[in-house]
Amino acid sequence: MDAVSISAEARADFGKGAARKLRAAGRTPVVIYRGGGAAQHASIDPKELEAIFRRSNDRNTLLSIEAGGRARTCLVKDVQRNPLTQNIIHLDLFEVDAAEVVRVEVNLVPTGTAAGVKMGGRLRTIRRTVDVVCKPGDIPREIGVDVTTLEVSNFRKLSEIEAPANTTFPYAHDFNLYTVVGKRGGEGEGEGEGEGEGEGGPVS
Repeated sequence: MDAVSISAEARADFGKGAARKLRAAGRTPVVIYRGGGAAQHASIDPKELEAIFRRSNDRNTLLSIEAGGRARTCLVKDVQRNPLTQNIIHLDLFEVDAAEVVRVEVNLVPTGTAAGVKMGGRLRTIRRTVDVVCKPGDIPREIGVDVTTLEVSNFRKLSEIEAPANTTFPYAHDFNLYTVVGKRGGEGEGEGEGEGEGEGGPVS
């Protein structure tokens, strides 16, 4: 995955007042973090950021951002939005190194039509995302899960799918991803959730 360039301006004024002035000027405050290093403060055009993610349709799009005279490759760590307008009001980025592994959350996508669905059942999603561990350049956009052989009341488990190239699943136990429920199938059967959500930082 190649990083997408986004323009930025370094900033030295902090606090709520400075942030309000930035937003009034059509800019969004950004903080770039790096484990063990000082944070870099900058601002970006939120419309440019939104356009990048609309084109990529990928939560893990790598951003190449230059602020303070140095280019950094980053993942979005946290986005704060205005609860009324949904406009971005603050952005946290995490700087990544091409040689280091990160743990990120990736969308699951079922592929094919389940055998149980053909018999009148309904495919039920138990898990919409999973975490993977890999280098930034190997982050998959999504993970396809073949459900064609899935019968009513059966489950497709994490252990039954192969991790994408150059990635691993960082879980100590197995869990369910999809099932097919019959016309009268219970909604709560066999959920089997996995571990916590992914984080865009180096694996400890």
